Amino acid sequence: MTSKTPRSRSRGLKTWSAFGNLGRRPTEYEVLTHNMNHTTGPVPLEMGPDVHGNVWLREHRDSMKLTVADWDSFRDPDTVTYGSYVADQDDQETYVEGLIAQFDGDGSDETLSDEALTLLVRALTPTRYVAHSQQMLSAYVQQLAISSYVANCAAFQTADQLRRVQLTAYRTTQLQLTHPERGFGTAEKEFWTERPDWQPIRAAFEWALVEFDWDRAFVATNLVTKAIADQLFLVQLRRQTARVGVRLDSLILENLWRDSLRSQRWSVALVEFLVAADPGNLDVLQGHVSEWSARGNEMIEAGARIVASPSGASADEIAAAVRQDWHSFLDSVGLRAGTD
Repeated sequence: MTSKTPRSRSRGLKTWSAFGNLGRRPTEYEVLTHNMNHTTGPVPLEMGPDVHGNVWLREHRDSMKLTVADWDSFRDPDTVTYGSYVADQDDQETYVEGLIAQFDGDGSDETLSDEALTLLVRALTPTRYVAHSQQMLSAYVQQLAISSYVANCAAFQTADQLRRVQLTAYRTTQLQLTHPERGFGTAEKEFWTERPDWQPIRAAFEWALVEFDWDRAFVATNLVTKAIADQLFLVQLRRQTARVGVRLDSLILENLWRDSLRSQRWSVALVEFLVAADPGNLDVLQGHVSEWSARGNEMIEAGARIVASPSGASADEIAAAVRQDWHSFLDSVGLRAGTD
């Protein structure tokens, strides 16, 4: 009878070697997210180093002022993956579709007051331009992100904005069919491009779209324009629509606010991560916020006038509430917003 010598086992090999000395089994979220960014390395894109894309990444991402030793150490506090995002948003869309079917069956749009219709055509349906602007900004933050952990957060934020565009367009069509004389579906462009109160908001988004350095783009997008616009057109407009009897849109805006809160959570987590990586990063971020404070305050003042209505809060009350919430959001990560 012959005996078999046990096969020797190699020591020191790690199943999840890409994670280094993690000390534990990586989570499903980490396995699906880790090191998925193909644009890092000496020549990010598989082309010559002097092609436009590689030059752009070197100038606007790799040369930014933020100092981080290991970008892949960041984690999304909600640990969102493609699968979990689709499942959660499918539930939210089912909920919203149920709301729309219920209120449509009750003929709620037919009973809206003149004040309600005026508010909707002035403050709600033009926000598809806001959502589309936010979608483009989020997509840029995603495309230039140096870590797939950060890029995925921005990618899901981009998808949130596309969802908002679709829902706003759907409600615009419903209102257009029920009240064709009120300009739904045709007046929004004129509001966005010509009405005085919309111009500071449009200008802020247009200036944000030409913030090409990644750190500046992140601040302009997540810490200023989106943070303020969501307070105006999700939180405050939700309260105003409820006060003028537009229950359906109040509930839809409340549901969309869930997406905004998720964006705030990963934005706060990222700022905290950056400051922990290098305390000097706080000064870099503060410099960008300070440069954007004037535009942020202009957005607040103009947006408050758009959202105000006779039966609801005044423009001054809305502006004060939005400013307080924006300042509190920044204060939570050690940043300050200017007052003018």
